[in-house]
Amino acid sequence: MANIDFSIVILTNNSVGIVDRLVDSILAQEFDQEYEVIFMDNSSTDDTVAYLEQTPFKHKQILNVPLGEFSHSGTRMRATKLAKGRYMVFFTDDIIPIGTNFLKNLTAPLLAGKASAAYGVYQVNAETCDPVDAYLHNGWYENFDDITEPVSQFCWDKFTPQLRRRLCNFDNCSSCINREVLLDLKFPDVPYGEDMLFAKKLILNNYRVAICKDARFYHWHKVSFTYLMRRMCIDQYLSIPEFGIYYVRRKLGVIKSIIIRVLHRAFIAFFKVKIPFLKRFYWSFYNIKTLTADFIGKYMGILDENSVKGFSPLNKRLLKRKNAIIDEIYKKSIKRY
Repeated sequence: MANIDFSIVILTNNSVGIVDRLVDSILAQEFDQEYEVIFMDNSSTDDTVAYLEQTPFKHKQILNVPLGEFSHSGTRMRATKLAKGRYMVFFTDDIIPIGTNFLKNLTAPLLAGKASAAYGVYQVNAETCDPVDAYLHNGWYENFDDITEPVSQFCWDKFTPQLRRRLCNFDNCSSCINREVLLDLKFPDVPYGEDMLFAKKLILNNYRVAICKDARFYHWHKVSFTYLMRRMCIDQYLSIPEFGIYYVRRKLGVIKSIIIRVLHRAFIAFFKVKIPFLKRFYWSFYNIKTLTADFIGKYMGILDENSVKGFSPLNKRLLKRKNAIIDEIYKKSIKRY
């Protein structure tokens, strides 16, 4: 077998009609490096595996992840141990790379020796997804430094929580990591957020992290109220000990945050984006649902035993729900980001 430079890892789960967009894009890339593709399939019950077996990659592995054993950190580490490449490229099945130079741009900082890890820039397709979300967020990366330099523990302790979280921005939906570094540091054993916690490990251990502003990809999927609430609950739960950051602190803050953002997004839907009239109502109501789930989840994530002292029946109920969510996520992980 020829020397493999890159191992591209793709996580799949009942991905027929989803992963084919990513596969087609990889095959169309202008990329001169030798690579293998490792599909980590989480016991799909549809025709995903049959489809993957037919993909025309020169070097390919299809590995089964048994039911109950999938996690975003553990499954990626398993693939890393079995990989043949010097560099790991991680994709979720539902991203759509933009352009034929996507892989070249994503891997460039590592090949040039500028960083030990790099990540791409997610975008929202305004034509097929939420146009309000696209309007708000597609320029999110513009003020980020191209390279995040290492920091000392002393400096880290002096930084604000907001700066700590910003420095640890990373996205395993589309990332490239030096394999030896990853095997040494390892993704933290968490069911969600392993990418931002790994970025923290990197910069505190004298490694650089690059954001690849020319490696853009579409990534958006419609989410249920329950899914987003669970996701933001675990996000806030992990962010407190790792970064010291609280997205919300009080119930009144939750209500104010929801109202302000709902009004803002409704204004954008009706006055800033060009979409059919009825779609303005559709996306406004969709954002009411997601924003409510977002901030309720964040509020649940901050609750602990001190939050339920005295007369606090709502907090007691939410804390019980939070504990159940965290326990369930640690057992089953979260399938999609």
